[in-house]
Amino acid sequence: MAPERRRQIELLYNAAREHGLDALEGAPPDLRSEVEFLLSGHSKDFTPVSNGDPTETAPIQLGTTLGPYRIDAAIGKGGMGQVFRGTDTRLNRPVAIKTSLAAFDARFEREARAIATLNHPNICTLYDVGPNYLVMELVEGETLADRLKRGRLPLQEVIEIGSQIASALVAAHARGIVHRDMKPANIMMGRMASRSSISVSPNPRTTIR
Repeated sequence: MAPERRRQIELLYNAAREHGLDALEGAPPDLRSEVEFLLSGHSKDFTPVSNGDPTETAPIQLGTTLGPYRIDAAIGKGGMGQVFRGTDTRLNRPVAIKTSLAAFDARFEREARAIATLNHPNICTLYDVGPNYLVMELVEGETLADRLKRGRLPLQEVIEIGSQIASALVAAHARGIVHRDMKPANIMMGRMASRSSISVSPNPRTTIR
């Protein structure tokens, strides 16, 4: 098995074991099938291994720093890593920091450069890229998924949110960027000016055409 393919399978396998099969949503069908086969127990000799990069396994502690960014609080956790509220210590600016379980490769960096060109009020701004983390605009509020847990949205609010999401996707598509993981959990409903934002970040669920 090629090293890169094994690394992809390893990341998906570990994410699915920790978070369930939802972590495989958006994965390429061939990789998903292989991971599901491994999870079924038919292949008991598969042992995920680290590539030796300490950023893969070292836990991130609150109060520590990633470059100039201080980790202040945990916000969420996904199949590929964690999201933290942080502070840019140079500008004293609050930011969202998305960490990865593995170091980024050249393709990831190319996607990050493309996404950094997006400038839209309903797309989270990408500020910076580290060796295994992204620094993005912090949108205060809650996800659409959390909001829906409290009940249905009024029709007018549905129309407003849908319009904002559509506008953001049109802007991304105009730049040749396709978001392949649109779901309520990836939509932030900001507390200011009834703003809804989607997170477009370079990962296996974002395609740069």
